[in-house]
Amino acid sequence: MELQQCPEPWMCMPLAFAMALDMPVADLLAAVGHDGGEIVFPTLPEPLCRRCFHIQELIQVAIARGYAVTPVELFPVLQPTAAGPFQKTILYPDNNWQRFAETIRASRGVIDGTGARLGHMVAYDHGRIYDPKGPVYDYSRLACEAHQFYTRCAWRIDAIGDRACE
Repeated sequence: MELQQCPEPWMCMPLAFAMALDMPVADLLAAVGHDGGEIVFPTLPEPLCRRCFHIQELIQVAIARGYAVTPVELFPVLQPTAAGPFQKTILYPDNNWQRFAETIRASRGVIDGTGARLGHMVAYDHGRIYDPKGPVYDYSRLACEAHQFYTRCAWRIDAIGDRACE
């Protein structure tokens, strides 16, 4: 995996996917059909005013290239209704953090979470984090938090179909 860095603050998601898919971000943006920079919410501050990206747009690019994208949430939540106070966090017997770390070490993909101020996304490859903001480092909860990145969900990117045999 090669580090690709953010030219714009709203581009961490396509950059993370481009890294995980081993493709130039320009090719990924061409496949998506936009660069996320259009101002669609003019009353909001930068970069919230921008169109940005929905993860489904990036998943579609992955599928078109022969890859499945599977979410692995750090703390999944049971919620019987869309509205209301009823929520139950699933706690795994082997520890949610350990389960999440094992996923990061055993696979390749992207991790979404929260940065210092807004949502953020990084790529990962078998325990190594590739942050579009610049640093490359080994995954751990403490290492991510030292870089002001608070993880929420890993999205494993795995070859499917004929790609799995290559």
